[in-house]
Amino acid sequence: MTPISLLAHAQAAIILAAIAALSLKLRFLDPKGVAASIVIGYIVIVLGGLSYFTILLAFFIISSAVTRLRVRIIGELSIDKDWIRSWRNVLANGLAPTLTILISRLLPCDERIMAAGYLGAVGTAFADTLATEIGLFYRGKPRLITSFEKVEKGTPGAVSSHGYLGCIMALLITAAISWILGAAPPHLAIMLIPVGIIGTTIDSVLGAGIQGKYRCRECGKIVENLHHCEQPAEHISGLKWINTHMVNLISTSIGALLLAAVAALL
Repeated sequence: MTPISLLAHAQAAIILAAIAALSLKLRFLDPKGVAASIVIGYIVIVLGGLSYFTILLAFFIISSAVTRLRVRIIGELSIDKDWIRSWRNVLANGLAPTLTILISRLLPCDERIMAAGYLGAVGTAFADTLATEIGLFYRGKPRLITSFEKVEKGTPGAVSSHGYLGCIMALLITAAISWILGAAPPHLAIMLIPVGIIGTTIDSVLGAGIQGKYRCRECGKIVENLHHCEQPAEHISGLKWINTHMVNLISTSIGALLLAAVAALL
């Protein structure tokens, strides 16, 4: 493992301090979410470099802006989705790419495969986030990916044309930024798109299948949270210990492994 320069530490400190302050001011993250993002950002900057961090930062800024737009148009309370993200959201989407960089620096690893794993994880996280946010603008009822029955918006495993449009938009943005910054050659940036779609689809399948789902005792809605309408919800299906954050972590890890495997074969 090569020594880390003092400049990298200084860059990380200055950049992350500015982002933390803005995230709190704009209410993109809560305080614990900011703390988690500082740890992830520090590892990515000092071990991966500013190019990799810029890709992660683009995901954070764009997804936060789209979430804010969704809240402004649809409303905060009409859909059971987070507005101000917590440390759980940060780790669910940021742990896989961070571990990809960390493991590659601790163990002998081809730089090309590490880059692919990182981009596969970030791309899947970004694609799933925009699929969720833009999918909420769909005027009709989405369909459950496993049975194609119509369900309410926000139901785990629900998909729509708007959702996949958001997914593809996120992957195109990630691929373009990765290529422009030199983090990925053109063929790998292109392969990120189908891999990200697969990762997002896996996320939906896991959400519909093994993710814990609950029925609110007050309003009767099917929700993904343990509590709703300020009271405990009734568990109706899935595994209680598999929540939306665990599903995100699994799908981003799969995205990392898939694109790393593609890079190894090319």
